[in-house]
Order: sequence, then structure tokens, then C-alpha cells
Amino acid sequence: MQLWMWFAAAGVLLIVEMLTVDLLFASLAFSALLAAGANALGYGVAIQGVVFGIGAVTSLLFLRPIALRHLKKKPADHATNVEALIGAPAVALTVITELDGQVKLSGEPWSARTNKGEIESGARLEVIAIEGVTAVVKRKG
Repeated sequence: MQLWMWFAAAGVLLIVEMLTVDLLFASLAFSALLAAGANALGYGVAIQGVVFGIGAVTSLLFLRPIALRHLKKKPADHATNVEALIGAPAVALTVITELDGQVKLSGEPWSARTNKGEIESGARLEVIAIEGVTAVVKRKG
């Protein structure tokens, strides 16, 4: 196989990888580059095929799982959407009861309630849960 064919195969595999993003085709592209290296060193087609096969198996079994683990790793403080609001500070805009009230949370007004008692307007609060579109709050501290 010609050297340019291995590079073309690697290029096509990398383009397919960009469309799928699961590192399967990137592993095969890596193997094609290894086979291109074997070609550049003057080895025949049979050895190039063996290098491609060994490179594919090795990268799929060992390198791909390690790379996927690092790509999917999230920091410990990585919270999104509702999870990011738990523990957030808020300020009572109205009197908050177990039934209703309103707080300023992340710069926006939210409907709120307490899980016990009543909290006066202006109090500093902490969000303990989000139930639908209502923040469940408690006095900060």
C-alpha cells in the first residue's frame, strides 16, 4: 500500500471521528498512522497490515478506555441546572411561609416556601431544594 493511502485512510477516519466523537475511529486513524510509519521504514504490505491490526487492537483495548475516562471526567463541583442552585444564597423579597413567598435567587425572582415556620422579608436565605419552579429555603446560618 502506498504511503499516501495510509495518510488518506487516517484522514478519512479522523473526519468520521469528528462526526461520531466516541474515539473509535480516532483509534483506527492512529493505527493507520502506525502502518504509514511501517511503510516509510520500507516494510511490505503484509507487515503494514499486521502493524495496523496490532495498533488497532492495542489502541481500542488500552488507549481508548483511558482517553474516554479522562474526557468524561467531571470536576467534583460540576453542578448544572437545578443542582447548581442547591445551597445557593437567596434574599426574601416577601414574607415566606410554608405555602408561598418570593425570593431573589441568582439575580432573579423565584417563588419560594419554607419547610417550617415563617421568614420575614429581607432575610438572608439558603436554598435547600428545588421543587418544580419553587425554591425551598431556610434561614442562612
